[in-house]
Amino acid sequence: MNESELSKGLGAAQATVVYAPGSQVRVTQQIPQRDAVYTTTVTGKVLRQERQGTGSWYARNKNNKLWLDRLILEKADGEISVLNLDEYSRIELLDGPPPAHAVPPMVLPSQDEAGALT
Repeated sequence: MNESELSKGLGAAQATVVYAPGSQVRVTQQIPQRDAVYTTTVTGKVLRQERQGTGSWYARNKNNKLWLDRLILEKADGEISVLNLDEYSRIELLDGPPPAHAVPPMVLPSQDEAGALT
């Protein structure tokens, strides 16, 4: 059993930056490959930001789950994008209030509004 399984809340390293709904952001994500990096950029309005546990069988963290930070954006053409944020994600605030250092709200799969979007 590791420390994160015993703690009542998420540790400081697990806190993230939370963007207010309505903020305009540009998210650049990178996927490292053996000899290259795949980069994609999405720009849109923040609808919400959340943290959800996955059912990953190999994850060994709090409650044996892997916690994903997700950012749900609405692009200019109305398309909804659900982005899983990781250490290769960079978010640039284009318009809106400054982000807060906090933990996104936890969402259970049964309450996942984004699940019906994809």
